[in-house]
Amino acid sequence: MAITKLYNKTGDEKAVEIQNNLEKNFGFLPETFQAMGRNGNFLEGVLKVMETAGAGLDGKTKELIAIAVSAANGCSYCIDAHRALAKQQGISDEEITAAIEMASMMSLFNTYNKSIGLNHDIKAD
Repeated sequence: MAITKLYNKTGDEKAVEIQNNLEKNFGFLPETFQAMGRNGNFLEGVLKVMETAGAGLDGKTKELIAIAVSAANGCSYCIDAHRALAKQQGISDEEITAAIEMASMMSLFNTYNKSIGLNHDIKAD
């Protein structure tokens, strides 16, 4: 259950128009876009970031990164959504698991290294 109001085509005019297009694309209106649906300018901005983020990366790489970051951030909604999108692109369960393993490994190192104050001795030129 959402902790905020869901705007299922009840926000401003621009939000409703955007949500109608999203519903056509997905076959339903995902709750994340309902939650963002009060203000069409905000929803439009979020979708613009989604469109432009990761320019130069292929769709498979973008979805695996999205899964890994979602796992590290603990967002089960995003893991489910991006796993579904990944599967639609032919990404295997093994690749999805590998991305989550990478997120887990990095989370371990990040937590450990932040807590002990190491010198940054491995750097790119």
